[in-house]
Amino acid sequence: MRASFSSIFVIKYVIITKSKHLTIIVVGKYKTRRIYMKFLKFNEIDSTNNYMKENVSSFENHDIVSAKVQTAGRGRRGNSWLSPEGMALFSFLLRPERSLSMVEATKLPFIAGISTLNALKKIKDGAYSFKWTNDVFFNSKKLCGILIERVKDDFVVGIGINVANKIPEDIKNIAISLESDYDIDKLILKVVEEFSLYYEKFMSGKWLEIVEEINRNNFLKDKKIRVHIGEQIFEGIAKNIAEDGRLEIEMNSEIKLFSVGEITIEKDYY
Repeated sequence: MRASFSSIFVIKYVIITKSKHLTIIVVGKYKTRRIYMKFLKFNEIDSTNNYMKENVSSFENHDIVSAKVQTAGRGRRGNSWLSPEGMALFSFLLRPERSLSMVEATKLPFIAGISTLNALKKIKDGAYSFKWTNDVFFNSKKLCGILIERVKDDFVVGIGINVANKIPEDIKNIAISLESDYDIDKLILKVVEEFSLYYEKFMSGKWLEIVEEINRNNFLKDKKIRVHIGEQIFEGIAKNIAEDGRLEIEMNSEIKLFSVGEITIEKDYY
């Protein structure tokens, strides 16, 4: 049985540093153990991922960096990411007990995605889904983006969630906000909690169970999509996410498998 939010993370913070630009707090990670994590809260920063990567030696497993505003937020493939106030903008550190192989590391965005999806479900009901490979959708529009970067044997998990911010008119057809006044710090802690539980499940050999759950929430499944493979454009029907993380696409009555680096899916087509 999965532990509840209140039984895992202690909501009471101990503020150890506070200034005009930064608040550092310590959060009890488990009530039954003397384990704590740092939670750095910036008013404004270029990128929480950048800050954590540049200072990775000063962080421990599950330590968090958040910001009200990011001035240089990035998504996958270096795409810019709008980062206004009202979003949950944060990065946390995964420091594995052993070095992860490249194959294992490619599964982390899926773990982060399903963790975020489940954390959000506990805040607001609705039609959440996971879009291969690193987005969470709400009512068929993008709600959350994820960027994971490796620093030697550590991983910086960067997440941006539209919580209380307004979506610009020019992207309202593809993006959405919860427009909720939910406590952003509590949401961040809930996501990290869920990630720790799914990661533990993954490391205990239950990856297939996680893939099955992801496919139950697979946004692209059975949708007609258009993909770019090099200079060529193909149409097909998206199917399941395979055990190795590749996407199954039915083309001309044949199932083909593609990794994230092999194809680009047109955003406005599905």
